[in-house]
Amino acid sequence: GNTTQLTRRLKRQMLAASEALEFEKAAVLRDQLGALESATERNAIVLGDGTDADVIALAADELEVAIQVFHVRSGRVRGERGWVADRADDSSLAELIESFCLQLYSNPEIEVSGGVPKEVLLPVEPASGKALEELLVEVRGGRVRVHVPQRGDKRALLETVGRNAQEALVL
Repeated sequence: GNTTQLTRRLKRQMLAASEALEFEKAAVLRDQLGALESATERNAIVLGDGTDADVIALAADELEVAIQVFHVRSGRVRGERGWVADRADDSSLAELIESFCLQLYSNPEIEVSGGVPKEVLLPVEPASGKALEELLVEVRGGRVRVHVPQRGDKRALLETVGRNAQEALVL
């Protein structure tokens, strides 16, 4: 929620502790302030229309594939997950995305944050076209839109998720 007052209070307490030469207390307050800012950042509104979506991106080279998923609920990032796996064959990006989505949404052992959302944003169209969307509609029991955003906030968020996947691949 609104953390402005808490942030101000922590900053005042940290400065007061520092001025009083209570550096250990100031360090603890600094760490608390950092944790609060980090938590606030993660819960920032990324899609102003209140969208429920999973944003999925991947990065691949000849040997590995890295996949990153941001779970956006009510326009806020509520969770993120990433995987790096050996690349078993030379499947296209469309085939890799489709295979991953099938595993993610049809495997009861994999916990999907909030179930199948109303939207799934992908960097490329899945190999089977609308078949994946039809499967997700069946799993969700309601309308699901699988698409590649071309512009706007959804495209920008997909690019961010893609950068995270690329970083995971490099590491």
